[in-house]
Amino acid sequence: MPTRRAVTAEIEASIAFLENTSHFERGHDENSRNKWDGAWRHMAALYEIGEVRRIPESAIVQAKHLLRTRVWPVFVIRDSDAPAREEDLDRWDCCHCELAVFYQILAAYGCDVDTEMPWIREWLLKNQLPDGGLNCDPDAYLHSRKSSIVSTLPPLEAILRHTHRPFTEREKAFLDGGARYLIEHRLVCSKRSGEVINGAWLKPCFPRFFEYDLLRGLSFVTEWSQKRGKPLPDGFVEQALARVADYSDGENIRIGRQVWDPEGEWGGETFGLLEALPRIGETSEQLSRELKASVNR
Repeated sequence: MPTRRAVTAEIEASIAFLENTSHFERGHDENSRNKWDGAWRHMAALYEIGEVRRIPESAIVQAKHLLRTRVWPVFVIRDSDAPAREEDLDRWDCCHCELAVFYQILAAYGCDVDTEMPWIREWLLKNQLPDGGLNCDPDAYLHSRKSSIVSTLPPLEAILRHTHRPFTEREKAFLDGGARYLIEHRLVCSKRSGEVINGAWLKPCFPRFFEYDLLRGLSFVTEWSQKRGKPLPDGFVEQALARVADYSDGENIRIGRQVWDPEGEWGGETFGLLEALPRIGETSEQLSRELKASVNR
């Protein structure tokens, strides 16, 4: 298992990487976002391990600049939603989960994202589907009207965890609808058949970036229940915990999956900090704390 000294050294290496803001200028076409070894991924990893305030301010400034100038601030569902001016044609066509993760990093750092870029919160709230979730596939808004659990979680987290005032009625409806969607799907199941949609979601994952697992969904739903004063169905938490029993001793959670695994769905390049964190089969302090919080709320 990696030592704390190794993790500390790689945290410093990621900070040094981010101090070179030229990394933000690489791979910004539609075919490459530097998915695993780019600046945003270093920032996301630091955020997930609780070191978001160690991100250099220069990197935060550059990240906000990119969101303002390189992202098309509309989710493109129809051709009429896409940029038309020549100077806008190379802007990023973001997805919900990607944008919501960016939002959470900046908000956790202390940025007033809603004042500086109010279009992000509006984007998330606007694109909720009737079933309560969201979907990063534009076609879902035109035909199936069905959400994706993976696409749904980061937007819900962004609104629930980074609204430091009473929720508006619109935000309450957004959160309650999203929670209903996850509860109806038992976090990982088909609403129609009751079968687990994706067996990989039963394997605790860390760091997650955009990816979903049952524990991530459970953490949101229990926090929503507490903040909104809404009860969960009887046995809901117990059933969820039973599904991850192979990775838990009741107090600690062992990692079951890593999104950058070359044999996995998202496999790709990695960097030192990821390699220094606990590996598959090893205990994750972050996930263990998440488990305890979910059980004790």
